Amino acid sequence: MLRCYGFFASWTLFTLWTGYIGAKVSDRNEQVHRFNNQSATYNFSKLPAYTYTFEPKYSAGVSGSINVQYGGPFSTFAAISIDLDFSKVNSNRITAFNDNCTEEVSVFQWHIHVKWLNKYDSGSFKQCDMAMTGNHYDPLKACGPNSEFAGTSECALKIRPYACNPNNYRNDPLVCEKGDLSGKFGDLKLDKKKQVIRRFYDINYPLPPENTPMWNMILHGVCGKATPRIACAVGRQTSGRGSTT
Repeated sequence: MLRCYGFFASWTLFTLWTGYIGAKVSDRNEQVHRFNNQSATYNFSKLPAYTYTFEPKYSAGVSGSINVQYGGPFSTFAAISIDLDFSKVNSNRITAFNDNCTEEVSVFQWHIHVKWLNKYDSGSFKQCDMAMTGNHYDPLKACGPNSEFAGTSECALKIRPYACNPNNYRNDPLVCEKGDLSGKFGDLKLDKKKQVIRRFYDINYPLPPENTPMWNMILHGVCGKATPRIACAVGRQTSGRGSTT
């Protein structure tokens, strides 16, 4: 039986932070404000969080993590914190893998992919290819060119071209695959220290129960029109019910 405290705490968080399809920008701003205010005092260890850790030994020199902290156990509101270091990445290895990358890569796309067949929790290059990591998480069939349902009859019947970008996503979340984080928030651009330290807030992030042990984040290098898969890391639940830490 749930304790009264646990029940009421979960219900309060649910009413404060549950996102919904079609939420307005003002609603998003209000939820972000509430999240930040609560962050100073609330113990988030009881709420779901998933961390994608890039180990440089396996992920082409990329180190750091992407952490997804949910606002509640049944919430689509999530704070996505990125702390990545690319200073140890060897550009020659990237060029050898994909000759479209003739210059040092300073911009990366990022997405949630649906399969993980690697031995370790992070990988690079061929370990991140479609056979090993799948394509973008897309349960509502927004049907981008790299959707997990690309090539299916459902996507073939789509009339509108895929038009996921931050502005369109703010107005209509259904234009984006749930896993297309680059489309939702923009690409990751390295700073002068070759790092990415950012935080994004998504009020339509996949629900906690949608997460699977196969989910992974892939970093694609932007080399003109080519976007080779450079590094990848599987997600691990790091707080909340069922966490491994």
